[in-house]
Amino acid sequence: MNDDIVILPCETRAREFDAKLLLACHLAESGLPTIVGAKKVIDKMATSLPRGLYIGKSMTVRSATVLRMLRRLGFTVTAWDEEGLVWATPELYRLTKLDAQALQEPSCIFAWGEANAAAIRDHPSFTDAPLHLTGNPRTDLLRPALRGLFNGQTDDLRARYGKFVLINTNFSRINHYYPGESHLLNLLEAQKHKQGQSSDPKLGMAIHKKTIFEHFLKMVAAVGEAFPDITVVIRPHPSENHATWIEATRHCSNVQVLYEGNVVPWLMAAAVTVHNSCTTAVESFLLDRTALAYCPVTAEAYDHPLPNNLSIQCQNLSTLLDWIKQALVDSATLDAQHIQQRKDLARHHLASYDGATSCERLVSVIHQLKKQSVQSRPPLLTRAVGLSTAYWRKAIKKRIEAQLPGHRNNTNYLRHMFPLTSSADVEYQIQRMGSQLGRFQKLRIKELTENVFMIQ
Repeated sequence: MNDDIVILPCETRAREFDAKLLLACHLAESGLPTIVGAKKVIDKMATSLPRGLYIGKSMTVRSATVLRMLRRLGFTVTAWDEEGLVWATPELYRLTKLDAQALQEPSCIFAWGEANAAAIRDHPSFTDAPLHLTGNPRTDLLRPALRGLFNGQTDDLRARYGKFVLINTNFSRINHYYPGESHLLNLLEAQKHKQGQSSDPKLGMAIHKKTIFEHFLKMVAAVGEAFPDITVVIRPHPSENHATWIEATRHCSNVQVLYEGNVVPWLMAAAVTVHNSCTTAVESFLLDRTALAYCPVTAEAYDHPLPNNLSIQCQNLSTLLDWIKQALVDSATLDAQHIQQRKDLARHHLASYDGATSCERLVSVIHQLKKQSVQSRPPLLTRAVGLSTAYWRKAIKKRIEAQLPGHRNNTNYLRHMFPLTSSADVEYQIQRMGSQLGRFQKLRIKELTENVFMIQ
């Protein structure tokens, strides 16, 4: 048993892994060995892992069972919300991203910033667990000290595509990789067969999101047609169905639908980025790059104000095309008069916007947690018999689901979300991060199983 171990599960390789690997290096260098890798694999092997501090990536209804089992197995359970930065309203965020039971499990919660913390704090089931404003290591990668990590990839993208337009989409709940997981679209389909008005607030969100999606299908083709000599890259959300976008632009030879690697070099290489309510706009702002928010219809209850307010907002296709043209000729820039307001907005949402990095803040808090009294563990018999039986029953269920076509636990889908990563890949990335920061030379990497690594 090693109480100094920290466990960092990652669901999406391209979005989370580099940032959590960076945090793992900081933790290991400070004396805390860290396990980092694919969440599904880590959760499956939990009964054989050393009982350390587990940082859950979300507090949704799906997370509740795993967090509860891990706590009862003797882990110190903490959590942050990978999707806690960008949301429409605090009320909708609490409804869709925070589960009452999941909030009962963490001994403390790490928040992106004050806005995220306030939304969690106001949940009726919040238990007064300590809330630490740490930011998220993903933003550390965007600081000048580490941007050089992406220079080679950025140069390669510019060499491949020249000046290009990047369109980021985030319609997984309308256009999921597996149609059965398109929850908002399925909600709309189910409502067609019901009589009367529904009071479900998700229905309004579904209608709005589907409307934006339909506008985007037309917009991507229009951009391709308007700039036939410029490459247009559509980068779907990792859970989206690419075929939908390929079909919408099949007559445009200059449009490509690609999901390759970390989004950061794409943001750095693009002449301009187009989105609607997407986290990549916040990342563009932190990289000093310009993003255009395409907002042909708006709804205060469902649009995400942070990314849209950090962007140049375009209410119609004509305005969007004008801004893209300007970006391709020179550069589309934010109004200098509003730069300070945007910086203040960013600080409210991102604790690590400036000052100490997120990794530095997290290492400090985690060491404080280690100094506190060791979390009491359930009786051995409870853990060994009742809980282990329940955990293995759940594990067996997931093994069955791994073989089911169209299921979110299907092996092919999980490999799509977290492609095979070798220890050599991890060593190379740590060496690159270390060379940028002048540290991490004494770290050792051990592959525990496929896509799971110990950094110490």
